[in-house]
Amino acid sequence: MAGIILAGGSAKRMGGVRKSLQLLAGKTLLDRVVERLNPLFDELVLVTDCPSLYPSFPGLVVSDIHPGQGPLGGIEAGLLATSDPVSFVCGCDMPFLNEELISYMKSYASSYDVVIPRIGRFIEPLHAFYDKRILDMIRTHLEQGNHKLGSLLIAPLSVYHINEDITSKFDPLLLSFFNINTWTDLELAHTLLEARSDVK
Repeated sequence: MAGIILAGGSAKRMGGVRKSLQLLAGKTLLDRVVERLNPLFDELVLVTDCPSLYPSFPGLVVSDIHPGQGPLGGIEAGLLATSDPVSFVCGCDMPFLNEELISYMKSYASSYDVVIPRIGRFIEPLHAFYDKRILDMIRTHLEQGNHKLGSLLIAPLSVYHINEDITSKFDPLLLSFFNINTWTDLELAHTLLEARSDVK
């Protein structure tokens, strides 16, 4: 299986900076994601609109096939680029990924088209495993101008939801899904690292 990291988006709420390259306790957000995925996957793929910014990425760096289509377009590009049939997809701005939770999800990934956490009424599509079998459905959605990841997770796809009770056993604070959208989020991430010994 492969790990796919999405590093697109304009980060408008942060003035258009590259979130992937922002520092958190001396490491870039992307480096923190790579540190967590590297032990779990034989192959890493980074999807970005500017591959030249990542010469030292320890894997394959690719661009969207259909630029400007949001995360759905990034998932398409990543799945097409990897040689593995099943991949874990996450954002580059998720510094507190939990390796034990991802490993648990990985144990189900070969049996379903999608394995995804569900927290209350909400799903976490950028912390999920996807099978290449969904590529045709992704293309259909993109052709129809439907960029909502949630609308992808319907029949005939087989979707396995990891419920909140299970997720909380591995990640009681649910920080796996914490992502950096604003400067305030980045400040909070610094605070979490400084204040809690169980956050790393």
